[in-house]
Amino acid sequence: MSKYKLKNSIFFILWEGIKIYFSNIDKFLLYMLFPVFGQVIGIALSFGLSLGFADKVVQKADSPAVALLMILLLAIPGLLIFAKAFWDYMVAYVALNSMTEGAVTTGKVYDLDSHNEVATQRGWKYIGFLIILSVLMSLGSSIFFIIPGFVLWIYFILVFQVFTFEPDLSITDIFKRSFLLVKGNWARTFILMAVLGFFSMYILTEGITVVFDYLNLTASASSIFNFISNLIPLDLVNKILVHANQPIITNEMISKTIFVSVLGMIISGLTLPIRSICWSLWYKNLSDVKGAEAEIVVSKPVRRVSRKSRYEKED
Repeated sequence: MSKYKLKNSIFFILWEGIKIYFSNIDKFLLYMLFPVFGQVIGIALSFGLSLGFADKVVQKADSPAVALLMILLLAIPGLLIFAKAFWDYMVAYVALNSMTEGAVTTGKVYDLDSHNEVATQRGWKYIGFLIILSVLMSLGSSIFFIIPGFVLWIYFILVFQVFTFEPDLSITDIFKRSFLLVKGNWARTFILMAVLGFFSMYILTEGITVVFDYLNLTASASSIFNFISNLIPLDLVNKILVHANQPIITNEMISKTIFVSVLGMIISGLTLPIRSICWSLWYKNLSDVKGAEAEIVVSKPVRRVSRKSRYEKED
């Protein structure tokens, strides 16, 4: 993206990201279909088969061990679909950056599968990178490190872009590079993240749930998850709540919560492209700014002042 000039403004980044996304929205949505819905289908299939046939399996199995094995076997097809979709989703974190580079240099996005090679050709390195990132995220989510973890999360938010555009860096150098790019721009990076998350996930999810409520579709859509809510022993929970003078929990409430959560996950996945586009543009902007600052420092003349020794006699 060396020929693409950006203004050093998060609002300009957002505007450019929106233009790129909506000019190629059909391609981006098509690309994200299986990574997003494959995870949902895989989880639903695993739970549906294993829980749906659990009673029949237990009745016909010779022993509890055999029953457990058969139930696990029923879950395998869904787990395989989920694993493939989840891997494709993680590959998309890198491939979408490459697509952004193509969009800003050629004006369009094409040959989508070839962009996956940015991650798959460095598959083992990418897996190691994801493992380290997962460990850091787990540590950062701990109650003891939640504040410093959040601060570092912003500093490391460009690691996927660095992995994409600077392939020669080691895994540790990828995190260092992201830290250096965000250094001095932490507040603006946080604002960009907040705006992207608010509009691409929260607002869209709330908007679609309002549409479902208006069309009276929420109850029927939530009923899909009744097989999960029916497994929860609400009688005991509600006895405790009644004793504490708290409102009781119904199966419908749990099903609706699951429905809204799944809907939010789907929307978050389908809007990943616009977030990746904006982060790629932000990476490009910060790289240009940091590069220009480095050139200024290098080219700045050094003034040397020679002083006569106080013991030297002046003419």
